[in-house]
Amino acid sequence: MTAGTKAERLARLGRKYGAAAIENGMRLRPDDFLDEIEWRDRIDPHFTRSWLEFTYGGLFARKGLDERTRLLVALGQFVAMGELEELERQIPGALSAGATPREVLEIVLQTTVYLGHLRASRGARACVKVLERLGRLDEITSTRLPLEGRMPERSLAAERMKWPAAKSAEEAAWRERMVGKYGWKGVSTRLRTQAHQSNDAINIYDRVDPHFLGLWFDFIYGELYPRGIVDDRTRLLMMVGVCLALNEPVQMENHFRGAILLGAKPREVLEVILQSTTYCGMPTTIQTVRVLDRVVKDMNRGSELDAPA
Repeated sequence: MTAGTKAERLARLGRKYGAAAIENGMRLRPDDFLDEIEWRDRIDPHFTRSWLEFTYGGLFARKGLDERTRLLVALGQFVAMGELEELERQIPGALSAGATPREVLEIVLQTTVYLGHLRASRGARACVKVLERLGRLDEITSTRLPLEGRMPERSLAAERMKWPAAKSAEEAAWRERMVGKYGWKGVSTRLRTQAHQSNDAINIYDRVDPHFLGLWFDFIYGELYPRGIVDDRTRLLMMVGVCLALNEPVQMENHFRGAILLGAKPREVLEVILQSTTYCGMPTTIQTVRVLDRVVKDMNRGSELDAPA
């Protein structure tokens, strides 16, 4: 422990490293930021200054993505990387940025699709531990979905109106065959949110194991994705971050398109990538920016990625 009161310690670090970065760090991580910076200061002041200017003084002060979304995306990435200690540290910051306890937990639960239930369950337990410590677990138990989820609120007729137009008569017939064979609750969500994706994997499962495909449709698209606790834009931006953390380029490209089609701006997707540099490193994010640049050009929205004049 460095000598002096907390205010004196912060003032010293502010003079040394810049008040703006120190103040931003304390705002985002009030419980542990001071000890973290003092530890870094003892070990290597030059690296500490460079790191602070890049992160808390630079990336984490940008306005390209609202802070609530930025932190929710990061929480999903921490679960993907198995960084549960960092997950616990940053949950209070997400709450301070306007996320509800239920939204924080929902981000963790939604990672089940790409991470499996083991990692997602460990993340959920860590999340609950933090909320218990903060005295906010009642905001989870009082906002639980009913046992049947959102199904009583849904209507095939209403959702059909949100499906993108089929590109051909063959595609329209394929849609009706999927609804007839697997039910509409999962197929409809797939068409509403991810009709831009290839159906090759679905067709393979339909041929080799339709029973599994039915379970897959129902769990992912019928139950998890339409839970409605976080909006589709936020959920898909989080999935972009998770795919980046996993270095999974195929699904990441799919989620670039999905996030943009469901309301995210191309520069918001870019910001998810750039912010990920601090957690996932440069090689992955450099390659990812190239993919995003190609995708937005394919969507005839390339000019929206250009920096403002």
